[in-house]
Order: sequence, then C-alpha cells, then structure tokens
Amino acid sequence: MQVPTTLLAQADSSLGGKTAVNHGRLKNQIGAFYQPRLTISDTNTLKSLTKEQLSDGLCEVIKHGAIRDAKLFDYIEGNLDQITACDDEALETIVHRSVKIKAEVVEQDELDLGLRNILNYGHTVGHAVETVSDFQLSHGRAVAIGMVVAAEISHRMGLLDDSAVTRLEELLTQAGLLGKNQELEIDRLIEAMHHDKKIVGGKIRFVLLKRIGEVFVTDDVDLELVKEVLAEKL
Repeated sequence: MQVPTTLLAQADSSLGGKTAVNHGRLKNQIGAFYQPRLTISDTNTLKSLTKEQLSDGLCEVIKHGAIRDAKLFDYIEGNLDQITACDDEALETIVHRSVKIKAEVVEQDELDLGLRNILNYGHTVGHAVETVSDFQLSHGRAVAIGMVVAAEISHRMGLLDDSAVTRLEELLTQAGLLGKNQELEIDRLIEAMHHDKKIVGGKIRFVLLKRIGEVFVTDDVDLELVKEVLAEKL
C-alpha cells in the first residue's frame, strides 16, 4: 500500500508501479514493475512541505498538462498563487487531474513499451542533469530544465510555436523551478544521456511537444542541435 506525502509522489511517482533505484551514478537503472494494491493520497500532508519541495513536485504536474491536458496547463497558469499557498481545492484539483492522466497512460502501457514513453517528457535531459550534478539538483528542477530544452529543440525543428516555448518557460520560472544552474559540462550530459535506459538502437529518444497538451516520441534528433540548445539554456 502506498501513502505518498509529497506532491511529487502524489501526482506522479506513487502511480505506475516502477520501483527502480539509481546505480553507478545513473538514474533508475535497476528495478521492477510492482503495482501497489492501494494508493491513498491525503493532500493535507502537502501543507507540511517546504516551498522548494512543493515546487519540485509541481514540475510533474506541469509536465502532465504539457503532454496530455492543455486545460490542466491553463489551470496551473491561472491558479499558481492558490497552489503555492496550498489552497485545499487547488491541491485536490492538480493531484486528481495528474493521477487521472498518469493512470490512463499506464493502464494502456504498463511496461513502458509504447505510449507510456510520453511520461518521460523532460526526463531525457533531466536525468542527465541529475547525474552530472551528482544529484545536487533536485528531480523537479532537473526535469524543468529538460522540458525547456526539449521544447526549444522542437521549436527549432519547426514543430512547435515559439509562444508555447515561452509559456512553458514562464510557468516553470514562476513555479520556482528555473533559475541559475550549476555549470554542467555539455559533453558529460550527452554521455549521461547515452547511458540512459531510453536509448534505442544507440539513439537518444526524446519526447517533443507539438503543442501544449500534445507530444510525440522520436529518436531522430540531431545531437549537434541538442548541444546547441543545452549551451543556450543551461
């Protein structure tokens, strides 16, 4: 039985049955799928979190809106003050809608062989950032960087409007997830990405936005473009 007490867990990690642990300084390398019989989320526990812990979990809520639910994304933009103030209705809304999105995806692809890949939006770069920073950058802040990088890559490939990149970056900034980052070596980030479990046939797999609320998965992203965007966004 799962009783998650952080926003990161209530909105994301307590759903889906993944039990992986880090190994060899790499993220989530060893684990299994093991579904709980029951998950209970009491949003009152979120009021005990620090501002940083709350915003860390909010990253995954924003991700769910970005990949699957434009109305959830709109809701977060319009109610961010209430969310960060731990308003009961706002917390219940974002947790419920996030859980609904993740559960629907996992029910269709429990073992992460197809559709579930979309839940990795921002995580290709995000996990590399965590690794190269020696896990000094939190998961939410690392994934926020990854989401912005992926959005900018999609824009430069002519697939995403610039206004969507701006909306995403502004919301993540207002949520306290973007700011001055540690200096991270781009070559080390690329190396870490090549050791990620999302590698397919030696190619790095990215989840890219088409628009807010819709993504697609591809392994056809030029590494030089990735390096260029990393250099700009870090």
